[in-house]
Amino acid sequence: MRKYLMFKFFVLFFWAISSNMQAHADEVIGQQQAFTSADSPQINQVNLKQEWLISGAVYSLKVLSEHDKAAAQVKLLELQATGLTLNIAEQYLLNVIRANISDIKGQEHKVINWLNKAILLEPSLTKKQLDSPLFADSYLLLSNVYQRQGEDKLAFDSKKKYIKKYFAHLKQQKELRVNRLNEKYNIEKKHEENELLTQNNEIKQYALTRAESERTQQQINIVIFIVAVSVFFLLLVRQFKIRRALKLLAKTDSLTQLPNRRAFFNSGDAYMHKALSSDKELSILMLDIDNFKMINDNLGHDVGDSVICNVAALAAETMRSRDFFARIGGEEFAAILPDATIEQARAIAEHIREKIQDSIQDHSNKNSKLNSSVTVSIGIASIRDVKENFDSLLHAADLAMYQAKINGRNQVFSFTNEKK
Repeated sequence: MRKYLMFKFFVLFFWAISSNMQAHADEVIGQQQAFTSADSPQINQVNLKQEWLISGAVYSLKVLSEHDKAAAQVKLLELQATGLTLNIAEQYLLNVIRANISDIKGQEHKVINWLNKAILLEPSLTKKQLDSPLFADSYLLLSNVYQRQGEDKLAFDSKKKYIKKYFAHLKQQKELRVNRLNEKYNIEKKHEENELLTQNNEIKQYALTRAESERTQQQINIVIFIVAVSVFFLLLVRQFKIRRALKLLAKTDSLTQLPNRRAFFNSGDAYMHKALSSDKELSILMLDIDNFKMINDNLGHDVGDSVICNVAALAAETMRSRDFFARIGGEEFAAILPDATIEQARAIAEHIREKIQDSIQDHSNKNSKLNSSVTVSIGIASIRDVKENFDSLLHAADLAMYQAKINGRNQVFSFTNEKK
């Protein structure tokens, strides 16, 4: 019997010790959950949602963490040292406080971790409490952190949730104000409702105005773009025209508007090469105004320029469409006659000589200053006689022209005759 009583005593003693140890362990676990329960939120969550009260210490620490991270870290350690047991809502805010403290460059992953732990506690909180700015600000912080990380989609989704909660809270506050006003001032009920409607209309009107302003700005930008493109295109066209005009001027004689010496020699090589490669005829015509220096000295440069222009116009009229006629000197002209034999070139030259003599003879009778006829001497050469190069062919025509002047001027002379 005595042994039985002693056995019973030891059993009761060990049971008491075991109970005390279990109670102490539960107390320690409860304290740990107050600050780290977001790591395993199922421990403290309850099945029924309710609106939890927030202690002044947690609320002030939340506000402090948004402005002074260092001071908030010290207060957090002090709060942990007290072993205070926190409810679900306070645990939610504690995770947000830790996120605010961790919100520095390079620690974004910690902020996201703490905020996600806080969000895991939402099923145990009421929508009304979660929509309040005290809790909804966590989504705004989450959006900012995602944006810094370049996660635009996640940042947009978090910002969208924050805005939804913000407007839901505004709606709750409006409803609360309306209910209070209805309780105190039933007479002003319609007035308050009208005021709220007016505010909503103003918001909508502002949104419409802003949208219209954006559309207008887009249209202005489009118009500016079109104008800029048009101006650029016009400048490009103008530059192209100027460039083409400059190229044309570089190849054109300013007095007669005929091709100049440079253009003549550039084209001559091409004509010569084509005629030789295809074994076709090619003739060169050199034309010089007789006694032109006397006309300039006696009647002046204006009359001399007029004579040059008239000779150029008359000779150009006589040329065939495929011929190349140019002014290569003061009173000297030259023509390239493709597919023309020496006889055909002589016929064209004689026609030019006669036309100039007859036409400018009539013109001189009407002009008191020009009291004598204007004649020209023309030399011709054929590729059949000179095949070395274009310069040689032109030189042969030039020799023939000077022979025409020696023979008495106002005549046509061919290089073939000179050779004979």
